[in-house]
Amino acid sequence: MESLMNLCIHGVIASGVDTLRDRVEHNMAKGGSEFCTEWSLADLGDNKFIWLGNITDIEAMGAMLSTPEEVQWDKDNGAVYKVYSMAEMVE
Repeated sequence: MESLMNLCIHGVIASGVDTLRDRVEHNMAKGGSEFCTEWSLADLGDNKFIWLGNITDIEAMGAMLSTPEEVQWDKDNGAVYKVYSMAEMVE
């Protein structure tokens, strides 16, 4: 079965992409895996990244990412990003 990635996060993180990878793994263990069935993180160099995920409950993801703890973590680590929704292009 093919993966369906429906969310893209593109940004930069001053503390490095490995720090972000650790945080994503932390969030998956903390409950993110309930609404994110698959994800991939690409290091673009110069602390830039693209994260792709298959999100089954966008409201739950938004709630997790907007907690005071997550907002502070972003500030502390210099994470600045934009979130994009995606859909497969078919003929």
